[in-house]
Amino acid sequence: RFLEILGHSGIIVNQFPSLDKDEDFVTLSLPLEGPTIEFMAQRLGYSMPLRREAYAKVEPNGPYPGFEPMKNFDGQEVLAYDRFSIEGKDHFNSFRKVDAIRLLEFWLDRWVSLDVMQEQGVISGYYPCPDPEELEEMHHTILSCSGLLPANQLKGILSVRRYLGDQTAFFFRFMMHVCNALIYLALLGAGFWIARRTVLGEEQGEIGRTAVAAFVSVWAAIMLQVFKRHTCRVRQIWGVTSDEEPIVQLNPDWDYEVKRSNCGFFVNLGALLYIVVYVAGIFSVLAWQFQLDETSVLYSYSSLILVAVIKGGNLVWSKLAPCLVSLENLRTERAYSEKLSALLAGVKLFVANWPFFSHAFLTNFIEKKCGSTLEEVAAAAWEGFDVTQVSSESMEVLKDLAFRKGDKICLPGCVPPNWRKMDTFAGTTCDDDLRANLMTYFFILIAVELAFLLLPIVLSYVEILKEYRKVQSGDAEEGSSTYTFLQWEAKKFPYIFDSWGGDKINDYLEVAISYSVIVCWGSIAPVVAVFGCIQFFVSYRLRIYRMLYVTRRPQPRVAAGLGIWSSIFQTINVSAVAMNVGLICFFYYPGNTLPLWKRLALFLIVEHVVLMLQSTVQFLIPESATDVEEIKFYNDHTTSLLRNTTGKTHRDFVKPTPFSHINLATNPENLVTDDDDESA
Repeated sequence: RFLEILGHSGIIVNQFPSLDKDEDFVTLSLPLEGPTIEFMAQRLGYSMPLRREAYAKVEPNGPYPGFEPMKNFDGQEVLAYDRFSIEGKDHFNSFRKVDAIRLLEFWLDRWVSLDVMQEQGVISGYYPCPDPEELEEMHHTILSCSGLLPANQLKGILSVRRYLGDQTAFFFRFMMHVCNALIYLALLGAGFWIARRTVLGEEQGEIGRTAVAAFVSVWAAIMLQVFKRHTCRVRQIWGVTSDEEPIVQLNPDWDYEVKRSNCGFFVNLGALLYIVVYVAGIFSVLAWQFQLDETSVLYSYSSLILVAVIKGGNLVWSKLAPCLVSLENLRTERAYSEKLSALLAGVKLFVANWPFFSHAFLTNFIEKKCGSTLEEVAAAAWEGFDVTQVSSESMEVLKDLAFRKGDKICLPGCVPPNWRKMDTFAGTTCDDDLRANLMTYFFILIAVELAFLLLPIVLSYVEILKEYRKVQSGDAEEGSSTYTFLQWEAKKFPYIFDSWGGDKINDYLEVAISYSVIVCWGSIAPVVAVFGCIQFFVSYRLRIYRMLYVTRRPQPRVAAGLGIWSSIFQTINVSAVAMNVGLICFFYYPGNTLPLWKRLALFLIVEHVVLMLQSTVQFLIPESATDVEEIKFYNDHTTSLLRNTTGKTHRDFVKPTPFSHINLATNPENLVTDDDDESA
């Protein structure tokens, strides 16, 4: 029955065995020209760009130039998109290879489910065929040294779109945008690191960190708003208006016989319970870290242990979240992806950032030390404390730090590192621990990401070598077979969730976690931005390499931007304002020397000021540009005009109605006025 569908649809079918003869490959293809692909495109309502020559029929009209496409402010010609029709096919550009792949998938979805066939064991898998020429073009455009140039970066994104589709192209475009924006933050971090070790004192360094925290909040808003503005133009050039496909892509695990309308509440409740358990675990680790003696062996590994807890929490949730989302039995592929993205991002971002939040804002109150006398408390806070060796100035600072709790005298969890020089500003013990945890986390993050991007490359080549060795162990005739690109593609890892080949959700998630740590906590150690910039650039190029040579070519999906991830990154930016302002008011000098009520008042004032600055950025850099609106009206006018000049008009279908009995003359009685006489 499946072969009958292919034959009646005009799809070209070929078959050949694998190198080791243990499986057969069947290729389905559409000619890029001819009635088959044209009929499919018209039947499916497929959108195609117009030819430049089609504008020759458009007369100049008001602000519209006529005879040619309009250009946006970047100097790029923007062609109109319209649903393909056979009658007006001369107005459209030629079909691309990626168009044929998408049309073939949508056409087959009308008759069969390839996912069900794979579950039933009829086929072992399906994927778009690789194209050696396009792979070579992307490699030279993106992975060469010249690929770092801005002009080649845009060319590389366009080649990714032609081969992998809009969805993947938007991800790499966003990642490239973040990489370029991080260069400015890295330069600031490197300059601050040099200045603090040469010309800035301790107090000036703390004031400098306050300035860096404010700058990062505004930088994040500018970075995201500029990308949204670029996305608006790119969306118009690429002809995408929404994330909806012409044919709705069903979730392969959807069971139409099961209805679970109330499961969403319990899924969200499960996520909340996991966060509660994780917070309890982090508090336990931080309390243990705080109690450790600085001379103990475990103290030097405490930051590594904290990072292990963060990574462990992320790993556990990666396994639990898909199981919870599957309980909702979501119908479409898009709904499942958005729900899983929101659930994973909400918990994983919290898991990654909570230890730093707890250490910065809660340790001072939770990990306090209390005793009967001030000397007893000081001895518990500092090893080797001797009250006889404390200067009068340091004693005054000690008395200011102390507070009463009932009949006890207590010291906060964050105290000066040296009890002999408490009168000289040198930060706190929490500052040192937090900086060490942050640096350790980033180095581990870079190492783990490199490992998980390089390991699939090795595994992919191992699979290919296994097949070669299997052939070599057979007869000479079998060993002389050719290993095709299609067989190589079959040995790659699929681009699905929790695969060695990567997936859309985890790719975005890893970028979001690294980005959130930089914008929320990077001001604690501004040099982190340098390592973050290096990590993003290396990760960008490795992910491109993985998509070309390790990941099986995914189905090219349409996208009008980042989708739900745009809202997630916007939430990160708003959270970054609260975190950076909190650091300014509660953690950095001189905010940490103020009374608590003054800190709270300062927090509210500064937070609103920074939020107003972010709103000002959004006002000055609107998401939708005026040239985009003008081009939209012009292209709508063009497509409407071409539709009316193609094929039959309404006069060929509608019979005219009589109107001779209607008199709408402006002077039905033929009256003559005095003005008429004078003019005569």
